[in-house]
Parts: sequence; structure tokens; C-alpha cells
Amino acid sequence: MSTEKDQTRELVYLAGLLHDIGKFYQRADPDGLPKSKFVSDANKQAVSTFCPKTLYGGYSHKHVIWTLQFFDTFSGLFTDVLTKEELAQLTRLASAHHRPNPASPEERIIQLADHYSSGIDRTNQAGLADEFEEDKNDGKSNWDDFKKVRMVSIFDTLLDQKKITSRLPVSALKLDPAFFPEQREGDFDESAKRQYQTMWAAFTDELTTLSQIQNRPRSVATLAETLLYLLEKYTVTVPSSTQHLPDVSLFDHLRSTASLSVCLYDYLLATNKLTRVAVQTDEAPLLLIGGDLSGIQTFIYDIIGRSAAKNLKGRSFYLQLMVDTIVQFLLDGLQLYRGNVVYSSGGGFYILAPNTETIRIELDRLKSILTHQLRDEHGVRLFLAIDCQSVTQGEIFGQAINEPWGKLTEKLSARKRRRFADFLPTDEGFRYFFEPGEVGGESRGSRDAVTSEEFSPNEKTYPLGLDDDDANLRVRRATFEQIRLGKTLRENIQYVVLSRQPIPYWEPDRSLFGETTERHFQPLALGYFYYFVSQEQLKNLRERARGSVDNILILSVNNAETSGFRLNGNNQTYGFTFYGGNDLPRQKNQDAKYFDDLAGPADLNFRRLGILRMDVDNLGNIFKSGFDPKKRTFSRYSTLSRSLDYFFKGYLNYIWRNDPEFHEYTFILYAGGDDLFIIGKWDVALRFAKKIQEEFAAWTCHNPKLGISGGMAIVPPKFPIAKAADQSDGEEKRAKSHDLKDEGTKRIIAEKNAISFLGTPLGWGKHYQLTSGKSEWEIVAELKTDLMHYIGQEKLIPKSLLSKIGSLHGMKQEQEEKKQNPSWRWIAAYDFGRAIDRSKSVNAKAFFKQLQTDLFTNRTYKGVPLKSQYTFLDLLNVAARWAELEMRS
Repeated sequence: MSTEKDQTRELVYLAGLLHDIGKFYQRADPDGLPKSKFVSDANKQAVSTFCPKTLYGGYSHKHVIWTLQFFDTFSGLFTDVLTKEELAQLTRLASAHHRPNPASPEERIIQLADHYSSGIDRTNQAGLADEFEEDKNDGKSNWDDFKKVRMVSIFDTLLDQKKITSRLPVSALKLDPAFFPEQREGDFDESAKRQYQTMWAAFTDELTTLSQIQNRPRSVATLAETLLYLLEKYTVTVPSSTQHLPDVSLFDHLRSTASLSVCLYDYLLATNKLTRVAVQTDEAPLLLIGGDLSGIQTFIYDIIGRSAAKNLKGRSFYLQLMVDTIVQFLLDGLQLYRGNVVYSSGGGFYILAPNTETIRIELDRLKSILTHQLRDEHGVRLFLAIDCQSVTQGEIFGQAINEPWGKLTEKLSARKRRRFADFLPTDEGFRYFFEPGEVGGESRGSRDAVTSEEFSPNEKTYPLGLDDDDANLRVRRATFEQIRLGKTLRENIQYVVLSRQPIPYWEPDRSLFGETTERHFQPLALGYFYYFVSQEQLKNLRERARGSVDNILILSVNNAETSGFRLNGNNQTYGFTFYGGNDLPRQKNQDAKYFDDLAGPADLNFRRLGILRMDVDNLGNIFKSGFDPKKRTFSRYSTLSRSLDYFFKGYLNYIWRNDPEFHEYTFILYAGGDDLFIIGKWDVALRFAKKIQEEFAAWTCHNPKLGISGGMAIVPPKFPIAKAADQSDGEEKRAKSHDLKDEGTKRIIAEKNAISFLGTPLGWGKHYQLTSGKSEWEIVAELKTDLMHYIGQEKLIPKSLLSKIGSLHGMKQEQEEKKQNPSWRWIAAYDFGRAIDRSKSVNAKAFFKQLQTDLFTNRTYKGVPLKSQYTFLDLLNVAARWAELEMRS
């Protein structure tokens, strides 16, 4: 593609990004437009130029006047980027989207992009106000009510939820409990006005700092990318509209409008329609590009050796780094911006692009490069499916963008099923799969010590080098880089620096493994160089970078900070990123723990690891049909994706960090998108799983149709991690197959939203409540606690009763299978009768008497009918097995 700079194109993108910044500015202004001390008199007079007239004779959409004022107030932000004339053009483009000049195609493009983002064709609705009007006096509302409106969580209206029960806090981005939805009744909250003012002040402080620093952005693209991060930090809880349902953030609307603006500009320019800005209903100006990296789980877990705990972290993060690099490679190749990324996490991504022949040709070229680089680096262990789907204007305005989204998902799935279809027919593919290789042998020295892959002839190998026991072991370059990455991540990384070329001041570094090695990481050799900076290294690396470090991206890690680490140079973008599991449980010497350490103290009788996997239920269907047809907009899809990612990549770290046992005995191997993988002491990992479920329910406003399911395998510390991952996958599949049916109608009341361990899935969401307001999980956990109390702690009943419960359960299953008389009931009545007689505690007698009664009916819990696919003995058996393991631990 041509690399010639198109300044108008860049202005269109930046104008789209800032077109509604006035909504934020307006909410922070304590006065209306006539009395505003923020807006100049000259801009107040511009209301007739930029605002449409209402049916009442006044003007609507007055927020554009604050957009106009924004460019006057912060003109210093643009002085190194734009000429005076270009700044005037940008100001007009951003401010005129509700009343564009018919002779200006660029202004009309911003308007059309705004309509696309909203998914509503407003071209014939010029009198419809976005906000409560200052001059409207119907006796029922105040002119400033829109400043009291808090944003509604996207989860509160998803999947046909009718009642809005909570509101988001007016807060800058911070992933802790203060950022969670709050239970609030009513549409208006007086305190919101003050909070909007406070947040705007913080936002403008950062803008002022950015405009004053010596190494500020020197290009429109760089400025736009930094502003994108700042807008995310400060506008993710600012509603885009208060006249309509306020469930879309201003940030997502601004990002969506910016990406759509540049897509429309490119499409209309390529089709010679730029002067007319005419798009027909069945015309497809947009191209949705999707990517899905498969083979991830096998790649991560298929390793050997006692250093697996240390190696896994590097491998997991390496994949995230690889996907980030692929996305940036595509953006650069297609000449798009980060705002064009609709979603990127968990090995998958979606990018919005113009639907032009040039884009399609370039996409094929980029796909070919990525395919070859991936195969050269990792053989056929990983596969990247990339495809695209056109999006028509009719699908956008008809609230049907779920249809192209679904078609693209199907295309990606088909490519994954036929992953070698394009490669096999080639000469290279035939040789790769069918001609004999040049390697062989099973000796330990001929294979990678971590992955067990064979070394090729004359292949350069590297020392494993993790400790003295590994001194003579060798690995391939890719494995070595992943180990080095894992070691780097253990240094409390604060910042990631991305450069298009090595930064010479930071090379080389001889501190690792005694060999000269680069300090950077370059996934897939695509020309992107990552540097990781810990808090301890900040001063040293600043001093070493004495020259100009240009065209770099500096990201703070797990902290929405945009100004903490500065280097001398031009065109530097400042932002932030979230990474699930950026820290590790550590030994006393601060080195990372091995899996054997995670299993618990050495003097424990029962040392086992819990291998936990969890993910959101039915996410594909949620994206396909989770929104009401009238709410299917690009902004809402973006809001949903980002909100899920915040929980798994961001808030999960808070949960882990603020519980001493989680911090000591669990290890977040991976978290992002909608799933996670955790390894730890089995009982602590199980408690962690329940905590995650509870917090996820709160994060998603306790939406009964949004669940998260998980499975946990319990294995010895030295058990092969790949096999343990397979076992946990089997447990998770059991949870995903679990449901609750009405006994009479057999109608499914609840499904999934369960945890499976010990081979038994248990519903744990609120909609699984069976009796007395308790779910299957809660009943089993309560029984387990009582058994441990009376048998383990008080020692009022022999521990052998636990094995007796297991025997009764086995007897019941056998008798049901053979259709024999249920003699187990009488045996249970006798055994628990003896337990009652032996107990010297009134409370214990009452507990075992209740067990005896519930066992005899086998369909009650504490005398209340038990609505479950399980009988009481089924649940009691799981509780007994759980109690026995905990008492052994």
C-alpha cells in the first residue's frame, strides 16, 4: 500500500475521535451555555452555525459548542502537529457533525460515521436532541438533569434484561472494587455532577502536561493514539447519550466513530464517491477482519521438567505478545489506527477496515507473511486463521451487524477445521508433511529440554540455565526466548516499550544465563521490538537512553497511567495495558515458586495441585444474539468486549493480590478475553474459583443469563502439566454440560454456570438455587463444613463415617443399575442412628439426625424438597470426599 501521507485523512480520524468531547466538557460545566464561564462569547454565538434547530424554536445538540471550545482551550496540544489553518479545519470537522456543510465531504463523513456508530439513521431526525435541552420547560425535568445521569452497565441490559438495577461510578479507569457497578435506584444522582467536574479536571491536567512536555507528539497519528488512551482512562464511565439508554460509554462511541470515519474516507475515495458521500443500503463500505490463533492450549501446556512453573509464564505471555504484534503488523500494513481494533484478547481479534480492493489485496499479502513466519518459528503447532466479512449500510442501520459478525466467526471456524488446506497442495507443504526429515533419535541431548522437540541439524541451541540442575540442558531459540521472557516478567515489570527498531542504548545485556543476548523481544521477527522495564530499572534506562528515542509506544502495565516513564525523543505514544497474572507467588529469596512449592508445605500429608480452567458461558451466542435488535451497534459490541477483558486481564489481579493465600499458593498462568487458567494448592485454587464466580456475578450486575463455568483437576505436584490440563478440560466440559430441569415439565431452568471437580459438576449461580436459597455448590460446601466440624475439629464422630458415606453412594448406584431394592436406605438409617447415639453433643445429634432424615427421603435438604438432578446422597457424597481431602491437607 502507498505510504504517502494524507493529512486530510488523518484529520478526519482525529476529528472523529474528538467529535463528542464536548459532551464530557459540558457535563463538567456547572452552568448552561448562556451563563457558562468555560465557553467564550464568540463560541456562544456559534450556536446557530453548529446546532440544529428544535421543534420548540431553540437549538439542540449544544454539546458541540463545548467541542468547539475544547480546541480553543487546548490549542497548545496541536501547535507542533498542525498549522493554524489545519487546526481550524480540524475544529470545524469535529464540531459540525450535527450540521455539516453540504459542500464539505469530510464533515458529512464524520456525521455518517457518527450515525454508523450509533446504528441509527438520524438523517431525517435533525430535531431530535441528544441531551435534555436547557430551554425545555415541561415542568417535569430540570435543564441540567443530563449532568446527573450515570452510565448503565452493558451487562444490565444484555440478554433481555428488563430492569436496570445498577449504575457505574463516575470514575477514571481503575480496576478495583470502586470501579464496580453500584446498586442505585432512579435515573438521576446529584453527586454525579460534582464527580464529572472532578474527573474533567484530572483529564485536563493530563492534557496540559502533554502539551507542555518537550517530547510531546509531533504527528497527528501519534497525538491521536495518545489521546485514545487518555480518553479510555477518563471516559469509559461517561455515557455517550443520556437521552437514550446510557449503556454505551463515550469512549467506545468516540473510538468507533473515529475508526468508521477513516474507513468511510478510504472507501469513498477508492470508489470515487468522496465528493458525493453517497452509500446505498445494499452497499458494503466496511470490512470486518477477524483473526483466531489456535493450538494455544497445547502450545502452552505441552512442556516437561521441574521448571514448568517458571517456563509456563513466559510461554503464556509470549502468546499474548505474539497476538499484539500480529495486530500491530496488520494495522501498520493496512495503514489503520489502534482505534480500528474492535477487540483483541485471548488469542483472537477483530479489526474494522474499509472495504476496498487495495485492502483485500494487502490483507492477503500480510496473511501470507504471517503464515510463513509462524510456521518457521513454531511449525504446525500454532495456526492463525484470518478472514474478513463485508458489512453493508443496511446491516448497520437495520441493527443487524450481528449477521456479518456471525458469518465471519463461521469463516474463521471453517479455516481452523481446514488449517492445512492452502499449505498441503504446495511443494513446500508436501515436503513438510510427507518427506522424511533429517533428525531422529531419542537421546536427551537431541531434544529441547522443555518442549521435547527434536533439534534440526546445525540448529543453534541455548542453555536452559535456570539453575544448577539444568546447567547441561539445551533448548531451541524460541524456548530460550520464552524462558527469558518469563524471567523478565518476574522482575515486577512497570512498563512495556515498543519500538520499530532496536534501541541501541539498551543493547546488549549479558546478565542472563552468562551469554550475550538481546534485551529486546521480537515475536515472529516482524520488526517490532519489545522492552520490559521494572521500577528498579527506570533511572538506569533513562540515563542510558541519552540520544533521541523516537517513534515508540510506552505502556504502563496494569495501571492506567500515561505519564510515568518519559524518554527523550519525538513521536512517543503514551498509554497502558492490562495483563492477567503479571506477578507470581515467590519463595523467601523472591525467586518464583516451583509447582512443588505451590502444593503446600512439605510436612502436609496430602499435597496436591488444583489445575483450574474457567470461561464465560455462551459468549459466541451472546455476541450473535445477546443484544436486542435495536441495540446492535459497533459501540455496544466494543463496550461488551472491553468490559469482559477488564475483568479477566485487570480485576483478577486485584483479587489475587488482596488475598494472602491466593498470593502465596496460586499462580495465574493466563487470564484475558473471557477465560483463565490457574494452578495452585488444590483447596486454595477451589476457593479462588468461587471468589472469581462471585466477583464476576457482581461485575455483570448479577445478570442471571450470564454465567461462568469452570473445571478443576486435582493432581500430584509432579504430574505432567499437559495431562493435568486435559483433565481440567474434561472437568470444565462437564460443567458446561450441566443443567437444572423442572421435574414436571423437564424444562431447563438453568444451564452451565457451574464448577466441576471430583468428577461432579455443581451449579453455583443464583439461578441454580434449589432450596432455602442455596445452589448445589452452596449445599455441598455447607455439608462439607459441617462434616469437618463434627468429625475433624470436634472429633465427636469417627472419621470412618466419611468412607461409609462413599460406600453407601456406591451401593445406591449399583442397586439402581441392577434395579434392586434400595437396601442402602436402611443401612444408612442404621449407621447414622449409631452416629447419633455415640455423639455427646446436642448440636451434633441434631446434625446427624437431619442427615438421617434427608437420606431416607433422599429428595430433601433439611426437610425441604430438593430440586436437582442429584439426590441428597449424591450431594452428601461429594461433600464427604471434599471434607476428607481437606482434613488430609
